[in-house]
Amino acid sequence: MKRLNIFATEEEKERINKLHKQAQKTPVMALSSAHAMRGGFSGEIWDRLKKTIHKIALSHELPEIEGYYGFDGKNGEFLKV
Repeated sequence: MKRLNIFATEEEKERINKLHKQAQKTPVMALSSAHAMRGGFSGEIWDRLKKTIHKIALSHELPEIEGYYGFDGKNGEFLKV
């Protein structure tokens, strides 16, 4: 991981951390085998979390990268993973 010295606003940090807490509590349940292969409900929310972090990072004028940006929930710093 590479720290980028770019930080989310307090509002963005709260939004990301709230979604992270929700993802941690979401059970691994699925409606079908296809849904299970995608990670079920838990996989869906983790996917939404990483896409949200990436979208917010791009709004801070970070360049598009292959994959997704990471996030340090303690200090709000974006990471390149």
